[in-house]
Amino acid sequence: MWVTVLVLAGVVAVTAILLVVPVDVDFSVERETDFRSRARVKWMFGLIGKEIGGRRNEKKGKQKEHRLNLRSLLAAMTTGGFPHKLLAFAKDAARALKIRELEANLRVGLGDPAETGMLFSAIAPTMFFIRSWPSVDVNVEPDFEQKRFQGYCKGAIRTIPLSFARAFIPFVFSKTTIRAFRAMLRDRRV
Repeated sequence: MWVTVLVLAGVVAVTAILLVVPVDVDFSVERETDFRSRARVKWMFGLIGKEIGGRRNEKKGKQKEHRLNLRSLLAAMTTGGFPHKLLAFAKDAARALKIRELEANLRVGLGDPAETGMLFSAIAPTMFFIRSWPSVDVNVEPDFEQKRFQGYCKGAIRTIPLSFARAFIPFVFSKTTIRAFRAMLRDRRV
């Protein structure tokens, strides 16, 4: 009896300790002529790590499935209260993440100089606030001559799984999220 209680208490204690150890994610995304991405997830202060990356192979059958996923997403977003719940989860999850480093250099053009100017009139005020963060270096340049999206982004993010779980668990098990998930499943069957 006591052995079972001690073993169970030990398992709970070890699980709690493991949820307090930070998880680091280092990533880089680059787009010149083709798209390349790489990410490395590290845990236990870098002792355990997994490299994620490589090129995606585009398949012809994916477009029909993509449209179906977009319809399902639209069905979930029209569920009452779900957009508000999703936004609250995004804010809570962002609080659980610590941006250790973020560097981006992008060159964006929409082909039409007027459209590019309108895009950058919306981006410029947000760039003022983004550049005020200490570990963030973001540079977005307009290209008024041609249609393009080139550049790179690299960064390092740290989170503690327990603090992220405090945002994730209430979101996943809320009635609103369950209703939205059911709406997605219903729409997918149709």
